[in-house]
Amino acid sequence: MHQEQNIAAALPLVVDLDGTLIRSDLLWETLAQFLRKHVLRAWLLPFWLFLGKAGFKERVAREVEIDPAALPYDAQVLELVRREREAGRSIVLATGAQRRLAEQVAEHTGLFDMVLATEDVNLTSHNKAERLVALYGERGYDYIGNARADLPVWLRSRHAFCVAGKCFTLRDGRSTTHAGRPHASVAAALLKAMRPRQWLKNVLVFVPMLAGHALRIDVLLESALAFAAFCACASSAYLLNDTLDAQDDRLHRTKHKRPIASGALPLPVALFASPLLALAGLAACAAVKPLLLLPLGVYYVTTLAYSLVLKRLVMIDIVTLAILYSLRVLGGSAATAIEPSFWLLAFSFFLFLSLALLKRHSELFNLHRDGKEKTRGRGYTTADRIPVGIMGVNAAFISVLVFLLYFNSHNVVQLYRHPDWLLGIVPLMVFWLGRLWVLGFRGQVNEDPVLYVSHDKASLVVLVLCAALAAAAA
Repeated sequence: MHQEQNIAAALPLVVDLDGTLIRSDLLWETLAQFLRKHVLRAWLLPFWLFLGKAGFKERVAREVEIDPAALPYDAQVLELVRREREAGRSIVLATGAQRRLAEQVAEHTGLFDMVLATEDVNLTSHNKAERLVALYGERGYDYIGNARADLPVWLRSRHAFCVAGKCFTLRDGRSTTHAGRPHASVAAALLKAMRPRQWLKNVLVFVPMLAGHALRIDVLLESALAFAAFCACASSAYLLNDTLDAQDDRLHRTKHKRPIASGALPLPVALFASPLLALAGLAACAAVKPLLLLPLGVYYVTTLAYSLVLKRLVMIDIVTLAILYSLRVLGGSAATAIEPSFWLLAFSFFLFLSLALLKRHSELFNLHRDGKEKTRGRGYTTADRIPVGIMGVNAAFISVLVFLLYFNSHNVVQLYRHPDWLLGIVPLMVFWLGRLWVLGFRGQVNEDPVLYVSHDKASLVVLVLCAALAAAAA
């Protein structure tokens, strides 16, 4: 037994990086960062493929910087490696990732005695197996991997460990032994990353139908088409946004749990699903309601611009969010051919401008509470929360003022038999918006006010009462 322990200690433990030590892939991480910083140069990527796999990885890595602290490490693999290192084993990081990036990870973790990585040759599969056998001999190392590409490496190792949910059977009859944290379902992670809870915002496409009192089945179906199309495009944008923001999200107090940031959803799956969802939404509109393509297309392009550039620009990001809300209303109008009134557009813009400011104020409040000064990936500091809050309160009550002016307009006389009932909505709105902002200044509103409203009992009661008053007026 003592001799076996000495042999085990003498044999190195070789650890893969992509999909094993981290629940992501450094090539895709660098591609995401390249798109985030150099999207206008994305046309170069296909030409770099002619450099070969190793050359492609080197060329992309040269353009970006990866923060090794902002990678989704597998805590169980890290703990296993620490235990083995403390027991006296030599720990080797062997990866197909580009050498400079692999060395940064090794330096950050402080767990590895040697780094083998891609330089002139792509160090994966058979190339990795040959390199390890040349160093340690047949069955001269234990190996932790995660994918079918690791089969040649496992085959020539003494003990084969796998972090994937399933075990692999090797040609010599052995099977891999499970190590690390079990991987969640990719389908479930994809659905979560699509943020179905956020689809609630797309209910705004039904506003023109309700405001115009066009309560007919055909109009309802047209609005439902707009709802589905906006949901598909919104989810497409969320997937792209979370892919580009993965490094920032991993250092955030709550966003680190998102599927892409946590590594539950592989980056290539997200990048593949994103354009498919957008194409599905746009194709459905082109086939059924071509007029809807205009507001939906503007919405999607604006959302992409927001993800890539605009969200990093002070105040431009907030105005963009308010415009995106208003575009949903315009989408409902395009789908149903109900012309939106000036009052509806003005009211919706200032109302959603206030909610966008509340969202940013909540982020800055939480940042200040955590003792941090500046938002990562944004242009704000905690000192901005006061002017942001002031502007948000003002925008809230401007929306109330617009509603009061609408109450005295000619549109009300045409649409409502008993318009006096609408006056009861004013104090309800003052209460609701005032309460939201008071709670916001207390730090009791989470970072998405729309979702907060969806489960806040007081807000739901106010919305029901407003709907009842509108029905009585009609």
